[in-house]
Amino acid sequence: MVKYNYFETLELLSDCVVTAVGAACGEATVDGKAISELRKSCDKRICELEDALFSDFLPPLERDNIAACAHALSRVVDQAIELIGNTEGRSAGCKANEEGAVCVRLSRELQASIALLRRIRKPDEIPDIQGYRALLREGRDAHNTMLRKLHTGMLPRSAAQGIILTGRLRAELSHSFDELVEVMLGNI
Repeated sequence: MVKYNYFETLELLSDCVVTAVGAACGEATVDGKAISELRKSCDKRICELEDALFSDFLPPLERDNIAACAHALSRVVDQAIELIGNTEGRSAGCKANEEGAVCVRLSRELQASIALLRRIRKPDEIPDIQGYRALLREGRDAHNTMLRKLHTGMLPRSAAQGIILTGRLRAELSHSFDELVEVMLGNI
């Protein structure tokens, strides 16, 4: 029997995250069919991972941490799809928004950090946690700037939903990184 590769599945889910966040934040254009396929792919990988987790014993990695990380990545994809669906808010709230660019960078950092799972064995092989947190602060600052512009009338009210959804996307990326850290703590 071939052993299920949890690391590969998390990496593939992080690829979905990067694609979805890039599309949501205006870095790439995708049609409805591609978004639907992305969601199906993400769901399929989550189901496969859960099936394997129920049937395998995985010392020292803990099943619940792996599942929580995978589900957090799935929620990032969901949030990105919600932002994509809000086309008016997306164009006003994300493309011209520094927070959207930060979300794209966060998704790539998350992807690189997940790739480290395959080889992490010592505390000095961890991702740049402080750098990720600094990037999150940069995103929060950009979010607050956009809210100020909205409240002072520098942005139209139609941008509000896109700004809110971009903030939620950043929050889901943050939560996903937290879950990844939990997996890493159980693996060192």
